[in-house]
Amino acid sequence: MKHVDGRSVMAVVAVFALAMLLSGAAVAQEQPEPVTLRYFTWAGGTAAQYIREDFIEPFQELYPHITIEYEAVGFGEFFDKLITYYVSGNAPDLMHMSVGYVYDYADMGILLNLQPLFDRDLNEDDFFMEPFKAMRYPSMETGDLYGIPFAFVMSTFYYNKSLFDQMGVAYPDDTWTWETVRSVGERLTQDTDGDGVPDRWGFYSTYDYKLLDMVIRAFGGRILDEEFNVVVDQPEAVAAAQFLVDLIHVDRIAPGVTEDGNGLFRMGNLAMHVTNMSDLSGFRETASFDWDIALMPAGPAGRVVRLWPDSFAISSTSKHVEEAWEYIKFVITQTKMDRYSGARKVPVYKALATSPEWLEPELPPNKMVFIQQVPYGDPLEFRPNWGRWDGTRAASLRPAFLGEEPVEFGMQRWAQAIRSAVAEALGGR
Repeated sequence: MKHVDGRSVMAVVAVFALAMLLSGAAVAQEQPEPVTLRYFTWAGGTAAQYIREDFIEPFQELYPHITIEYEAVGFGEFFDKLITYYVSGNAPDLMHMSVGYVYDYADMGILLNLQPLFDRDLNEDDFFMEPFKAMRYPSMETGDLYGIPFAFVMSTFYYNKSLFDQMGVAYPDDTWTWETVRSVGERLTQDTDGDGVPDRWGFYSTYDYKLLDMVIRAFGGRILDEEFNVVVDQPEAVAAAQFLVDLIHVDRIAPGVTEDGNGLFRMGNLAMHVTNMSDLSGFRETASFDWDIALMPAGPAGRVVRLWPDSFAISSTSKHVEEAWEYIKFVITQTKMDRYSGARKVPVYKALATSPEWLEPELPPNKMVFIQQVPYGDPLEFRPNWGRWDGTRAASLRPAFLGEEPVEFGMQRWAQAIRSAVAEALGGR
């Protein structure tokens, strides 16, 4: 039997121990430090459940060292509470960000510039970039990204196929203009009970931002120019508003603004209606007639479709930027339809938006129309201080849409209200 030197055994043991020690150190180095991300949104209730089950929990399975603390408050209090968090030095790392506030919050310095991260990790060709404009600062065209969209909605032209069929009218197509809406609306407006008042209307006309602002741009006008000068009282914008008012009071193909456009459409008493694409969920549930969507009609200055995104932002004070960014990338590159945005919003990720799962070819409407409209999409004017000046819209324009005063009076009144709000936001700059 061969003699084993005790010193050799000890040497072997020492080498093994050292190897184990080094292996343990390597494992320790490979394990990231635990991180807690504070995630602040206005999506509570069932929406919060969907976000947790469809996004947060799968993300945490991939990144077990990242814990996400989710807090949701109502939209009405969200932004006040967000500012309070910042002032107190307790800002969240990750948050949902409204298109109506991104300019103001980027201007205040509380949002992180995400352009370098996007350029480092993502490819523009994989995404619909039109809604990203809304998250750029200071310019929607050339500014950097201070938020990252994950889905977007757009103004949508719905029509009642059953009424078109009943009146022998061809469905809307890509040749339609806003003048076509007027002429076809005359044929589709009906007084079915003979009391002298229409009870089936051709179109619903309103001063709501989902319609008016888009028609203003299609007529060659704007609300604000690139330097934030207010130009909504200029001839092109006034002509657009006049067109919409005339549909009510001159052509008489639209009911008054006191009527509920969505309600009329659901009941089958409205032939054409422009509203948010997200309303398709309600129409699917309640409409008892055939309906679909068409490309937005064109105006004298071209076809314009208003779109606006739901987005993420990262706090400029976050100590966990890379972890928050990983979550954003995880969400916006999903290839499976989630339940939070679901069928009623277009994913920014082209691979998902063009998949059969999202397009739902067996259900109305023809969602390829949404994809076809994206090249005409623009967030239009959501800045600065949009929340305030948009809030002056009804008081300024309602009298004109009720036929109580000339349209130019209402547009001048609104222009002055917008100037005041913009001047407040820019602080005399």
